[in-house]
Amino acid sequence: MKCLLIINPTSGRQNMTSQLEKIAGKLILNKLVRQFEIYYTQGANDAFEHTQKLKKKQYDFIIVVGGDGTVNEVIGGLIESQADIPLAIMPAGTVNDFATYLKLPKSTDAFVSMIENFELQEVDIGRISNQYFANVVAGGAFSDVSLRVSKPKKARLGSLAYYLEGILSIPELFKTELDLSIRADDKTFHEKALIFLISNTKSVGGFKQIASQADVSDGVFDILVIRKCEITDMIALSKDILLNKHIDSPFLNYFQASHIEIDALQKDLPLDIDGEKGPNLPIVIDNIPKALKIIVPRKKK
Repeated sequence: MKCLLIINPTSGRQNMTSQLEKIAGKLILNKLVRQFEIYYTQGANDAFEHTQKLKKKQYDFIIVVGGDGTVNEVIGGLIESQADIPLAIMPAGTVNDFATYLKLPKSTDAFVSMIENFELQEVDIGRISNQYFANVVAGGAFSDVSLRVSKPKKARLGSLAYYLEGILSIPELFKTELDLSIRADDKTFHEKALIFLISNTKSVGGFKQIASQADVSDGVFDILVIRKCEITDMIALSKDILLNKHIDSPFLNYFQASHIEIDALQKDLPLDIDGEKGPNLPIVIDNIPKALKIIVPRKKK
């Protein structure tokens, strides 16, 4: 097979170069890949613009090495190109929610084995204005944490950097009050909220079951609105999230939809789209069902 390797050299894992060399060597020695082409990103939107130009059958598959932001760009470019090329994700960022949900391997042997088996899963992708997302759109308190953490701090502290930044944000958290207007398919909601999440998978911000009903191939998103509440109520909700009992909490509105429109009085609300800055409100989000083929580990029978 012919493979395109897209690498974000600034992503978090420090031993990535040596591991990539081992993976490439094994794929060639095992006669799984006859040719590699390598593309290094140098800045924002590089991965998107490169994959946007791809043609059908130009490659048999793509390997992307990076965090959620880089993966997001490659996915968006692939959808725009309509090249229909399967994608293998090698997680190298700080949190890697999308890769975590799909249980993608991090070890060399497991990754090579996944390519050898070449099992594909068709996954839904979200479209918001002219951007795409694989995992989550978030707005409100804490939602801009990933935007505020510097790349050196991410590389040095990993996911701990997010938690530390979140702790520093707690004094501001309960000053937040979003006056949200949400249309989800044929239903309309009005909420005073602290934060909202539109998730494609169960895993958000390192919490593996926060959108516990989510399925990446079901054609709908899971929407979570955390209502305005006191700090004691938030502690109780946090405990329920850890125990996976939060769906019925009075401080949470949890529902599913394929078409979502969100507006608020706070037009300058910072939105996070898979770890990158998103557009201002109002926003319209659509689920593109089974838009992408992802190479995944073989499921145990």
